[in-house]
Amino acid sequence: MLRALVCVAVLLSACAHAPAEEAQPPPSAPEAPRELSPLAQQVRDDLARLDAELRAPGVVSTGFGGVADLGGGLTVRPIAIVEDSRCPHNTACLWAGRMRIRAAVSGRNAELTLGEAVQTPNGTVVFAVVSPGAWAEWPSAELGPRPAHRFGFRRG
Repeated sequence: MLRALVCVAVLLSACAHAPAEEAQPPPSAPEAPRELSPLAQQVRDDLARLDAELRAPGVVSTGFGGVADLGGGLTVRPIAIVEDSRCPHNTACLWAGRMRIRAAVSGRNAELTLGEAVQTPNGTVVFAVVSPGAWAEWPSAELGPRPAHRFGFRRG
């Protein structure tokens, strides 16, 4: 019994003399945004423009593994990139190139070309936009890795 009383006294004493919480340093000011290289700024601006196009009225966007439901039974599920010969923004090309994807359109395999319409039994689908844009170089040190492809479709 005496041993139990001593233990309780020691525990109470420890609680009474618990160290005060360490003082938290004052919150630091937010880090000033660093200036981007001209290339990184161009890429960031292009990503913002494409993001706006992907959110435009009538455009339904998705990535690989997703489905764009355009209504009325018209769906598009991107499967793979077949060709991406688009001229990179930061190069000079003789030909603008194109982007083609393989997709399941309302359950049927089809190839879609960026900017072109395809007639289906459930209506016309247009492969309207893809992000990211074509860039010969990517400023990953400033912007991180290239984002995953996002595809935008609309009814034609």
